[in-house]
Amino acid sequence: MSPFKYLAYAAVTALLLGLIHLSVFFYQLGAPVQAEYWLYESAIVKHNLIAAIKEPKLVVLGGSNALFGIDSTLVEHTLGIPTINLALHAGLSFEHLFQEAQQYLQPHDHVLLAIEYYRYTRMNPYSLWFTNQMMTWDTAFFWKLPTLEKIQFILSVPMHRLVAGAIAQVFRERAGVFEQRRLSSPEHVIQRHAQHVRKISDTPIIYSALNLDRHGDIVTSKKSLVSDDDYGLTKPFAYSERVWDEFRRFAKYCSDRDISVYIAWSPVMKNTKLDFGSKAVHAHLQNLMTQMQAHQLQMLGLPVEYQYDRDLFSDTADHLSPIGRSIRTQALLQYLKQYPFPSLASQQ
Repeated sequence: MSPFKYLAYAAVTALLLGLIHLSVFFYQLGAPVQAEYWLYESAIVKHNLIAAIKEPKLVVLGGSNALFGIDSTLVEHTLGIPTINLALHAGLSFEHLFQEAQQYLQPHDHVLLAIEYYRYTRMNPYSLWFTNQMMTWDTAFFWKLPTLEKIQFILSVPMHRLVAGAIAQVFRERAGVFEQRRLSSPEHVIQRHAQHVRKISDTPIIYSALNLDRHGDIVTSKKSLVSDDDYGLTKPFAYSERVWDEFRRFAKYCSDRDISVYIAWSPVMKNTKLDFGSKAVHAHLQNLMTQMQAHQLQMLGLPVEYQYDRDLFSDTADHLSPIGRSIRTQALLQYLKQYPFPSLASQQ
């Protein structure tokens, strides 16, 4: 076989494989595979809560450190401004986080941004966990991506996941095992939450939209043995151009609309793996704060101020117990009260 024919066959084969990959990808979008369906329902509840607010508000954004670790009722009572917690999960990308927020942010709003430390140095947002969630219960996110990002998203999904999705898609109407993976309508999710919110303290399932209060906070948690964690702070700080480009765009979006952004440091657990006095941790945090200053982001104190004893955490090293949540929120409020929120201004 001549080199030309060999290259032609190789090109045709690559093209066919690419077309098969694309066909399987698009066919399996929305397939009922195993995923965090409670996040889908929680997002619906939170969107319904924030859409009802027509006045300037404070919006909490971040991962589960904010979902479990901010007392929005206390924030609203202290600052006198409607407060809604839109935080969901640390595995979601910044692009997803900011897309969610921009649907509801209005001029003169305030944003409390609480990000887990390891997310600041994440190089690739398209983890298998994240792409699996988006393909399962939030396909709209994929369709909103620019073309080049769509390509990167598609290429990041391994073939075994596409095959699993295609199989689930074929049998979604035939196998009863997928019944629990059907997406409930937004109206049904909102109705169930409204009926349940009065007895929320009785919720047996922690990871459920029924465990959200009227401000979007997770209310009850469970106690368990929390393993030591260094939160990625003992590793050298890795600058991710993508992360800070997304921060830069979001900061500009907010600045153009007179929306104030405040950085809340994630809570960390006192343990043997994390020493705030070590050179490695100090250098990592110093580099992180330098980036915050370069983007003119207002930081609420220093990271070391949000280090807590083990018994103030619940099932993971990112999730505070109700008592820990209250302590952290009080610490944040000591800084937030220094800024010109509407009710505070009227008291002066």
